[in-house]
Amino acid sequence: MKIEADINQGQFKIDAYAAGSVTVAGIHYSTNIIITPEAVIEGRLPDNTHSLAEPHVTTILEFNPEIVIFGSGRTLTFPPDEICEMLYVRQIGFEIMDTGAACRAFNFLSGEGRLAVAALFQIN
Repeated sequence: MKIEADINQGQFKIDAYAAGSVTVAGIHYSTNIIITPEAVIEGRLPDNTHSLAEPHVTTILEFNPEIVIFGSGRTLTFPPDEICEMLYVRQIGFEIMDTGAACRAFNFLSGEGRLAVAALFQIN
């Protein structure tokens, strides 16, 4: 699905998503990615949200997000409780949703100037 959003120039936005890929700034990613308004990071996420561990969240926390969006693929799957606890104790908001909804939420929040970080797991 192609996404259109009015976002400040110079910031990354998600252009489109489909089964097996997410397009950011015209580049197709076929792996799980972390996206911030200023960066796209590959190779730092496990295969699925069930396998998220502290090192993965530590990478996300390096960006000092005010909200973290987990896009869990086609279906809604939750990360381990310890991961949610890591964010909760730091008073960082987080949402868990399917990857399509996470792409739209990331664009909306970053378009509002919020420091959102999305961990996107591919739609299979």
